[in-house]
Amino acid sequence: MQAVPGSPDPRRRATAARALVIGVMLGAAPLAGAGPCTLKGLSWLAGTWHDAANPAGAEERWAVAPGGVLMGSSWDFPPGGKAGYAEVMTIRPEGDALQLVLRHFDVGLRGAWEDRDAPMLFLATRCEAGLALFEGLGPRAGERLTYERNAQGLKITGDFLHDGRPSHVEWQMVRS
Repeated sequence: MQAVPGSPDPRRRATAARALVIGVMLGAAPLAGAGPCTLKGLSWLAGTWHDAANPAGAEERWAVAPGGVLMGSSWDFPPGGKAGYAEVMTIRPEGDALQLVLRHFDVGLRGAWEDRDAPMLFLATRCEAGLALFEGLGPRAGERLTYERNAQGLKITGDFLHDGRPSHVEWQMVRS
């Protein structure tokens, strides 16, 4: 095949197409260091963490509990006198995967934000050393929670949908 002046060489186009296909395939491949999500693999979460931006006003704790479960709790009192809240969380095996179950409460623990039989559910979809990504299930589909160790401590990123509108929040936590 002969190239037409001014148009790309067909051999170059074929090479570029192969490179694109290989790049897409490599991009879809699991990340180096990524493995199955296990409770043992997430033990780096254990400990007490404070919000670097609001050290006296927010805390998250994770503990490795008996029976193969990570138990978590947190509380947050935003600056400026806004009402605070508490969370209770578990990360536990669900079939061949790990599930994060989360429920929010008002500061008086009188009522959960979520329906009585409908806690927030997230499935661990990506785990590697110092990183855990949880994807929302059911009504939480399209939402994400990411826990990532970094030089400052622990970064928690939440991508949520509130009344169909995206909401992005980040907390930089430091170990207590």
